[in-house]
Amino acid sequence: MRTPIFKIIFALTALALASCDEWDVQMDTQVMRDGSCVRTVTTDDDGCLTEDEGWDVLETKDSVDVLRNKVQGVTVSRKFERVEDMNGSPALQIFGRPLKSEATLDRKFKWFYTDYTFTETFRGWEDSFNIPITDYLSQDEASFWFTGYPELPKGITGKELDYLSDISCNAEHWAFDVMWDIYFRSIAEYYDQIGNPPVDRETFLSMRDTVMKSAYEKEINVMDFVGDNEALEYLDRFFNTNVFTETDIPDAETYGGTLWYQSVGLGCLKVSYTLKMPGKVIDAGRGQVEDGVIQYRFGGDYLITGDYTFTASSRCANVWAFLLSGLIVIIAVGSFFIKR
Repeated sequence: MRTPIFKIIFALTALALASCDEWDVQMDTQVMRDGSCVRTVTTDDDGCLTEDEGWDVLETKDSVDVLRNKVQGVTVSRKFERVEDMNGSPALQIFGRPLKSEATLDRKFKWFYTDYTFTETFRGWEDSFNIPITDYLSQDEASFWFTGYPELPKGITGKELDYLSDISCNAEHWAFDVMWDIYFRSIAEYYDQIGNPPVDRETFLSMRDTVMKSAYEKEINVMDFVGDNEALEYLDRFFNTNVFTETDIPDAETYGGTLWYQSVGLGCLKVSYTLKMPGKVIDAGRGQVEDGVIQYRFGGDYLITGDYTFTASSRCANVWAFLLSGLIVIIAVGSFFIKR
């Protein structure tokens, strides 16, 4: 059986490159009846916060409860007069790239009550990948692999479970090729630092697919970009040279680390996303309601295949409408008896 490449790449490469293995984030949003909202973000690493001065730092202390774990943390908060105002002020970033979203609030007045529908769509990062995952999986299969939706296993019998195994294998193959692509791009970016290269830069890049295919068949994984001796030795054998193992390119390793974080490294971002709506929740979407607060699962890898949307609906009773209606009834009845 083939080595579980997908898991190895995410785990070992993170250990090799990351200053912190994960970014744990708590993102809480409270929507008010007047359409305003308050967003509060707590993170164990302020490096994933944007440098937006509009956010107020509430606390910086040693014991902030993030995802129910005691960690070093910082909390920022901001009130927005309209939900839509959040769109221009993202709180999170990954290696300098903001985690952008578009939020809307729809209010429908129905006399005795008002319905609220909140929607927030986080923009996908599929453009960060030089190799589209849809070359290996369908869009639905890829979305299911990373987000759980659409729920493809519904209706699948036990003897049909090989279908899920195929998705797993294809996803692993994609991740394997993505890592080799980053490896190639990192070396090519600083190719002029290689003395007496076996081929020119353009030829080297054109050989990527051939090298990836051969490496996949031989299970030559990329674990630490240009610092990975096994991969460098393989390149030497493939191009019949020794320049790759004998050349030290620290800039390429740094460059590769950035490419990694802005693509497959998205999996390091773990977000506990909560939403509190005005009134009673009548539709939590993909979330679970606990004590009136909707809790959602979310992480950076949810954005690998494209946009990801949260939505919820709630209903608020208009007390004044009941009082006014009651008063009208009383006046009408009273007028009748007065005439009598």
